[in-house]
Amino acid sequence: MIKRPAGLEAIILYKLIKAGLEVALGVLAVYFLVRGAEAGAATLAQVLLEHFAGGWALQLATLIVVGATTGHVKFIAAASFADAALSAVEGLALAAGKWWAPWLVVLATGALLPWEIFETIRHPGWGRALLLAVNLAVVMYLLLTVLREHRAIDRQTLRS
Repeated sequence: MIKRPAGLEAIILYKLIKAGLEVALGVLAVYFLVRGAEAGAATLAQVLLEHFAGGWALQLATLIVVGATTGHVKFIAAASFADAALSAVEGLALAAGKWWAPWLVVLATGALLPWEIFETIRHPGWGRALLLAVNLAVVMYLLLTVLREHRAIDRQTLRS
């Protein structure tokens, strides 16, 4: 077994779990499309309200029913599967120790940070703030790790 730093292991785990959850969301969206987006959304909202109490459940059920148009559900399915594929490639490449994997994660995750910052400011909430913090930590950790490795290689080259 390859010995990796705990931070890198956590990022790999995060990326692979994220990919799995996104595949599940994509499958759910496809199920809604097959069943009829509006009918599937109504069923999901009903199940949510039957099993959970509180204002958040009502807000989420309302959001599901209002937002579950066929076009939105198609977009969710496509985006979920595409991001799941990217997250899986990122996680598996990091796990395999590919030299380019940290750069892929830094570019892919870092490219969305301005949008996440904008959305967190526009619609503040704990979930958005947590997601922003995790993604910032991932980018900074990998960027610092890669830069440290490159400096070590440069120093070794100069000694040779």
